[in-house]
Amino acid sequence: MTDNVQKNNQLSKFLSSLGRERKIPPLDKWSPSNITPFDVVIQDNGDWYHDGIKMTRQSLVDLFASVLWAQVSDGQKRHFLKTPTDNYEICVVDTPLFISGVDKVVVQNDEWIVFQTTNGDDIILDDKSLYFKEFTKDGLSEYRPYIDTRFNLTARINRNAFYHLVALGELVCENQQTVLLLQSGGKTHRVYYPDDLAS
Repeated sequence: MTDNVQKNNQLSKFLSSLGRERKIPPLDKWSPSNITPFDVVIQDNGDWYHDGIKMTRQSLVDLFASVLWAQVSDGQKRHFLKTPTDNYEICVVDTPLFISGVDKVVVQNDEWIVFQTTNGDDIILDDKSLYFKEFTKDGLSEYRPYIDTRFNLTARINRNAFYHLVALGELVCENQQTVLLLQSGGKTHRVYYPDDLAS
């Protein structure tokens, strides 16, 4: 077991002891061959709709979010609600997960940055990619911050959470580019600002 895996296991146990770690089904062990269209849409503000009606039961949304799965082929990402027998394909306007909070956690002298999603997931900043990407809707474009997470999924960092993240890090200029430096798990993570935001 590598040192980094051991550290992640310690952190996972710590989060679990706080009652914060949410159990995700073993989706990577399921191999359904059926793909079934399912009229679920996750809007770019995080609202879930089924048959055109907004889903208001958070417990049901959280349950669906626990079986989210993404596949990438030919540069296209397809999203599913995965079960042992079927992949139910859904529509995701921007990203399926949204980060509403960020904390710094200390475990055995190691500091970790941990993100919380609106569905109760914890995402640990370890080897995951954290970056800005351009999003366009109704002819308007903006750069938004994202982090890659489990099963090819991506989570968008909401504005307030990103402001808190900036406060946890350090903004520097490297090669005439603005970079946010973050310390997590003994590593330095770099988030490169788009020129439009840095100016």
